[in-house]
Amino acid sequence: MKRVPAMMDGGFTLCESVAILLYLAHKYKVPDHWYPQDLQARARVDEYLAWQHTGLRRSCLRALWHKVMFPVFLGEQIPPETLAATLAELDVNLQVLEDKFLQDKDFLVGPHISLADLVAITELMH
Repeated sequence: MKRVPAMMDGGFTLCESVAILLYLAHKYKVPDHWYPQDLQARARVDEYLAWQHTGLRRSCLRALWHKVMFPVFLGEQIPPETLAATLAELDVNLQVLEDKFLQDKDFLVGPHISLADLVAITELMH
């Protein structure tokens, strides 16, 4: 598929970071806190993983492109009102992350780090 990230396991090729994380969690029977066996706890991890792709990731990428990539690589400035709307959308999604998922806890799902936290932190680091 010529996509990044990707992994090969023998003759099996898999793309997309979340799919890779879930595959590895199942294959190597990681400690339960990473991807809980409890149905409701696992559903919370899955909920975050599904939301982040169209919520946080989308708004982070738009902000990166509008604020950095267009000006630096294309020499084009984004209209100020477009940039303001993009950053406002990012603020809304960061607030959802705080209010719905983190809720003044140390981790997104339960008392220990999970795959949801790994995906969130890598998105925020970008």
